[in-house]
Amino acid sequence: MSYCINPLCNERQNPDNAENCLGCGNSLLINGRIRLLRPLTSLNDELSYTDVFEVEDTGTQSHPEPRTRVMKVLYWNNEFKYVELLQRESFILQLLDHPGIPKSNRKDYFTFILNDNILELHCLVMQKFEGDNLAEWVKIYGRITQDVAFEWLLQLINILDNVHRSGFFHRDIKPENIIYQPNGKLALVDFGGARQITRTYLMKVSTSGGSSTGLGSGHEITAIRTACYSPLEQINGQAVPQSDFYALGRTFVYLVTGTSLIGIKSNAKTGKLLWRDKARHIDKSIADLIDDLMAPFPGQRPQNTQIILQRLKKLPLQRKIQRVIRSKTFIISAAITSMTLVGSGVFKIIVPALANALVAQGERSEAAKDTQSAQIFFGWAIKINPSTKLAISKYYFYKASRSIDNPKVAKKNYELAVKYNNQDIDAYNILGITCQQLADNECVKNVYKKLFELKQNYWQGHYNLGSFYDSQGEYELAEKEYNIAIQSSNEAVLAINNLSRLKIKTGDYNTAISLANKGLQKTKDPVTKAALYKNLGWASLEQKKISDAEKYLERAISLDVQRIDAYCLLSKVQEALGKIDDSRISVEVCLLAKSTDSDIFIWRQELLDGLLKK
Repeated sequence: MSYCINPLCNERQNPDNAENCLGCGNSLLINGRIRLLRPLTSLNDELSYTDVFEVEDTGTQSHPEPRTRVMKVLYWNNEFKYVELLQRESFILQLLDHPGIPKSNRKDYFTFILNDNILELHCLVMQKFEGDNLAEWVKIYGRITQDVAFEWLLQLINILDNVHRSGFFHRDIKPENIIYQPNGKLALVDFGGARQITRTYLMKVSTSGGSSTGLGSGHEITAIRTACYSPLEQINGQAVPQSDFYALGRTFVYLVTGTSLIGIKSNAKTGKLLWRDKARHIDKSIADLIDDLMAPFPGQRPQNTQIILQRLKKLPLQRKIQRVIRSKTFIISAAITSMTLVGSGVFKIIVPALANALVAQGERSEAAKDTQSAQIFFGWAIKINPSTKLAISKYYFYKASRSIDNPKVAKKNYELAVKYNNQDIDAYNILGITCQQLADNECVKNVYKKLFELKQNYWQGHYNLGSFYDSQGEYELAEKEYNIAIQSSNEAVLAINNLSRLKIKTGDYNTAISLANKGLQKTKDPVTKAALYKNLGWASLEQKKISDAEKYLERAISLDVQRIDAYCLLSKVQEALGKIDDSRISVEVCLLAKSTDSDIFIWRQELLDGLLKK
């Protein structure tokens, strides 16, 4: 069965072999590649502005094989605000990169004009996740267990962390917009209501008086509201990132109770949902977190996803510590208690051995990349024997790695790590990076001097020191360090990429191209390849080889949709080729996407200067 895209058609169902709709004559192959298989929403729903279909995408150049996907069709195209919402959703899906978020690319947004120019339909194609949404899941299987609640909450906060850190928030979290896939992973869908977090936007909804609501007089024209799940500030058109947490908390009340929120009473004074008696299997620690997510005012909720993740890691869930309890280390720690009864003499003899056993267990966890357990074992070793320097060093190393959002704290912990183990090359290297973040130039130089005394040909260290000199504009010193890194290891592709970029900045385009091609031969990593293709595109643009530049830059974006610098360069290429509409989209991505890259700041200023001259 094939469906007609025309919302005005009275006979939208057609046989599979039909090329044109039997009812209205419009083509059933949209944009030369899309065939509508079945509607996923009620067609022409008066409360909606889109039809949503499961479609067969017969393939594009980057994805030549046919795939089943989802397509939104906007049929209220006379309402500009809805066109803006669909374009924004396309833009956001291109930038976000997470396995739990639908993938879409630049060519997945297009318009389709019906016969006789009756209507122009805006279309957006995206990845389809197999599975049931959580509203359907609960109807089939009932309320979720505590272990499942923890696992799902952790998954969804990680997805939201990606969304919020990328500079956006969702605005329509509810069970229907979360898909449980056959592999057990969750996916968050329907970014039609999402919007960008900008200072201008937050200023618009903030209040100078600093009230507990954190809201002011600015209202959203396209406010997104879902009964029972949207917080008060969002209903008033003043959503903020913490509005997502409210909706997530309410979603979990539904999941752990299996009861419609309409059927759950609220406290008449506080407005809090009285749900805990319907979910007595949920520990107080998780229940408290869910209530905190649903606090009445944004300022009373956790302020960001990282805070929530930290709380989740500390929750006393039996599932999370069972592995430790069953381990040999737990048996050893129990033996320690017994030893204290034998006598202090025996205890003093066995303590170093026990501490060493815990360090060994920590190193095994470290090798298995279970850093959380590793830190626990090293911490136990310190408690048993405070003079175990290796355990102290490792403990502070992992403590520092969990403080990356606070470079000052991280620096202090990395300094303690190298204090107790002055042979730890990795700790020195990351301490050097942390000093760069703090703009402590003397610290950077001193740290890498010590590191190279330990291991002269440590390529990661030379690469990072080269990046430091590069950021300071000391290109000769940067080139020297990049070359040492390249000569020290065949794995130093990042150094090849940075040296290629440096050669472009100094006008040596042929060497830059040669280096980029050399790097492409050495790596299979798509993100690194995207960076190298960006360099090829940039060098070709500088050489006025516009067609080559377009090919390389589009390849970079297809490998890494978050390659913002490639969009900035591509906008120039598309303008030179006369592809004005494509150029406008690339300009928008370049200007609005979140980035701290110094090159992007320069290109943004160039684009803004060009726009002002027009």
